[in-house]
Amino acid sequence: MLENNREEERLKKHLTKEMDSIKVPEGLKEEMWTQIKPVRKKRRLNLKIVLPYVATFACIIIIVALGLSGFPFSSEPTPSDNVTNHDKNIQTIEAVLEKALTGPKDEVEKMTEGVGLEDLVQYEEKLYRDYFADDTSYLNFVNSYGSTLMIIPKRNDYNLKVKNIEYEKSESKEIIYDFTVELQYQKQGSESSKVEMITGEANMNEEHKIEGMAIRIDDFLGSLLKK
Repeated sequence: MLENNREEERLKKHLTKEMDSIKVPEGLKEEMWTQIKPVRKKRRLNLKIVLPYVATFACIIIIVALGLSGFPFSSEPTPSDNVTNHDKNIQTIEAVLEKALTGPKDEVEKMTEGVGLEDLVQYEEKLYRDYFADDTSYLNFVNSYGSTLMIIPKRNDYNLKVKNIEYEKSESKEIIYDFTVELQYQKQGSESSKVEMITGEANMNEEHKIEGMAIRIDDFLGSLLKK
């Protein structure tokens, strides 16, 4: 910019000197000055310099895009998958605890009055079987708990009701959930009720089925016999 201004100034001085040496009318000199306009050439980008940079940038974009598309999608579960699986496991455990610890049910009352053991077995299978991983895990549960959780309260005139269940997933390679049940129990004919906290755990498989369940309720059932 500075060099152009200097060149223009030198040109103007030269033209002034030359025109002063020419004997022409004063008005004509002014007319000549208006016609003389130094033309500045516009700068043009040097394509030889610019093109390599453009080409390099384009190559980088293409390489990055191809590189990202080449990465395999991770097979690891996402946080949303973990939440979903967590909920399904809890749904299974909760269904079993609700069925086992709320009652006694009318069906169980009738069966314990001498309808027959076979009916009770079929009733338990319909009630619990679908929540367990296999026959072994199912039979272990009904033999340890099952209708026993209904019969003992019934014989001692108590009604049970699950008020709340808290869950905590164990930090184990296996899928294990610890749970605490807030169990309300009330003597038939009484207007007041009490609450007992029952703990336990459940081992789950990948299909959200129970492989094993422990309910620490023996002490509580034993206390009902003394009340």
